[in-house]
Parts: sequence; structure tokens; C-alpha cells
Amino acid sequence: MTTPVDDLRKIQLFSRLSDVDLQFLATKMDEIVVPADTALITEGMGNHAFFLLVDGKVDVFVGGSHRRTLGPNDFFGEISMMVLNPATATVVTRTPVRAYVMSHLQFFEVRVHQTVMLQLRSAMSDRLSADRKPV
Repeated sequence: MTTPVDDLRKIQLFSRLSDVDLQFLATKMDEIVVPADTALITEGMGNHAFFLLVDGKVDVFVGGSHRRTLGPNDFFGEISMMVLNPATATVVTRTPVRAYVMSHLQFFEVRVHQTVMLQLRSAMSDRLSADRKPV
């Protein structure tokens, strides 16, 4: 069985973090298991979590159109968590999912980490740009 640090090490977003930083990050997350066909985030609504996928797949919809499928080692929820705006997409589990999740409080505690925040801002910009393009 892998540890949260082992799982985090596989996520590109955190690839530049030291073991100490990964240990810190692991203490700021909770592990969840969610069945298929569950909406984790709903576009236009408040989002209260940042998700890091460990197992399973989710579908991302913007304006009702399928934009992408995310799988293990992907993440989502960063946009609404960073800017505290309503969610820019709906995310629904395609399969059962195991993920790590951070609440606003946990996410706020991690925001002091500059490397993580730079990576998240870059990812947020990339996703916002991709989601503006027509399907």
C-alpha cells in the first residue's frame, strides 16, 4: 500500500517538492472514496474543495459540454479555491474514485508554499484558457 507522500510524488504539480514539503502537504489533506456518477463540483456553485486524483476517472464539463477526462495523478478545483469564485466547471466521477481533498482551511494553510502556488497559478491559467475555446 502506498502512502500519501508516495501518491503526491507522482503528481506533476508536486514533482519539485522535497520529501519534507510532501510530508507537510500530506498532513493538509483527507482521503476520500466516491462512487461513480457523483458530482464533485457543480459549475456556477461554490466549491469548497481541491481534489487530487489517486485512482479512477472524472469527466469535466463546461457549459454542458464535455471538455476533458481526468485520471490518476490529475487535480481539479484549484480555480475556484484560488480565486474564491463559483466553480468554472462541473466535475462528475466516471468511475469510482479515490482522491485526496483539501478544504478551504487546509488549502489556505498550503498557500504559503511558493512552489505549490506557482504551479497552481500556472495550471489555473492553462485551464481557464482551454475552457474558453469552443468545443
